[in-house]
Amino acid sequence: MDILYKFMDNKILLLTTIVVLIVIVLGVLLILKKKNKNYDQMFEEFQMEAVENLSKVEKDLKQEKEQLVNQVKEGYESKISDFKEYVRTVEKISRTTSEVNTHNILTEIKEKLVLEGTIQPFQMMILDNVFFPFKKANGEIGTTKIDHIVLMKTGIYIIDTNEFHGDILYGISKENTKQFSFILDNLFPSEDDETEKTIVFVNKNKDPKELNVISFDDPSKQVMSGVDNLNQLLEKHIQYNSITPILYFHANKLINYSQNKIPYVFDDKQTLYKFFMRQLDGYNDVHSEDELEKMKNIIENVSIN
Repeated sequence: MDILYKFMDNKILLLTTIVVLIVIVLGVLLILKKKNKNYDQMFEEFQMEAVENLSKVEKDLKQEKEQLVNQVKEGYESKISDFKEYVRTVEKISRTTSEVNTHNILTEIKEKLVLEGTIQPFQMMILDNVFFPFKKANGEIGTTKIDHIVLMKTGIYIIDTNEFHGDILYGISKENTKQFSFILDNLFPSEDDETEKTIVFVNKNKDPKELNVISFDDPSKQVMSGVDNLNQLLEKHIQYNSITPILYFHANKLINYSQNKIPYVFDDKQTLYKFFMRQLDGYNDVHSEDELEKMKNIIENVSIN
């Protein structure tokens, strides 16, 4: 019996120990589970806080970006405004007497063509002293000036006015004017025989025994540059552009030796009038009245004036 009681006591003790261990384990598990819940909640709260912080940072960056863009835009607009004002000032003092005279000649030609019934008033538009920006080869923005732009149904005509107080030999070269080759040899010793130059004979001192010979850079460079820059502007808006360059000289006398077909060269109103008549009679219309108005608006809107 003692052994049995002893055995029973040991068994009860073992069971009690097991029960205690089970309770401890359950307690530990409950504590861990509760902690895990706290961890999950903390992690979830951390995620929410992080999202809120990121949203706030993103919003702040967006506001800073908008402020920076506005500052750059305001600075750019201010510079453009100052530049336009500068160009307006330059424009006012850049109109020469010869340019005004050429404008009057073009206006008279237009009036004559309208009176003859050759064109309607809106079929010949004259724009004067046009400044507009263009992109240089290096990416910088430059400005170009075109003295006169004439928009007609037969095409676009750029006219550059040149004024010389003397007698002009235009497009002269050592090859095409051998009688003057000695002059060119002295003025341009290193030039090729085919290179065309412009020289002007001027009597500065009003002495019949004296004659000054002055050389000038190629007058056609300016008008041909205007063709390229205007074409660069219009090709984005008009499918077909026919731009014709013209040089108009105000001088005592002009002799044209140039072998180049363009630019066309004139020095009197009647010859220029006949040129426009040939254009209207001999060429098909390339621009509608709507296109003429559209080109006029494009040029005026982009023009810096």
